Amino acid sequence: MKKNLEPKTVECQCGNAIEMTEESDWCTQCANKVFYKEKDQRRHRWNSIYIYGVILAVVTFLTYVFLELIVTPTL
Repeated sequence: MKKNLEPKTVECQCGNAIEMTEESDWCTQCANKVFYKEKDQRRHRWNSIYIYGVILAVVTFLTYVFLELIVTPTL
């Protein structure tokens, strides 16, 4: 849920200044997510790392299952 906050100018990593009144928004120049609070930006980064880790674990497990249960018995 987005809340309307008091206007604040936030600078994106690309150098674009954005005036924000919501918790997060997208930069119009580089299309990165920009956050009103630094805490939200850190949480977004850790959530992204967690999701990538889970996807990597699933792919690794599926590769293991494929190699051990399907390929090995046929050799």
